[in-house]
Amino acid sequence: IDGAAVFSTRCAACHQATGLGLPGVFPPLAGSEWVIGKEHTLAAIVLHGVNGTLTVKGKAFSGAMPAFKDRLQDAEIAAVLTHIRGVWGNRAEPVTAQAVGTVRTDTAGQAEPYKGDADLAAMQ
Repeated sequence: IDGAAVFSTRCAACHQATGLGLPGVFPPLAGSEWVIGKEHTLAAIVLHGVNGTLTVKGKAFSGAMPAFKDRLQDAEIAAVLTHIRGVWGNRAEPVTAQAVGTVRTDTAGQAEPYKGDADLAAMQ
């Protein structure tokens, strides 16, 4: 699965092809502590989405990210996460479909999107 293609069709409209996002609304993925941080947290964000204020690189963003748990398979999520963890100057380990599957199972009780920093800060 081509992670760049998944990104282009599912993520670039908000996060932009450059990975720089849109100020105040859609956070950058380039240099993001969330992208290069714990793969478990990053996978959980993509699976369940985020509503509410999320701080990225010291700046607050208040857009809404949809959940992809019902839209993408584990291998597709792994491919796109591996892609964003290796472009725009990001240098982080690839993510496997098995790891995404584990996160999917571990967070199955998460019925709604995460509430930004309020829910995710402890997972960082």
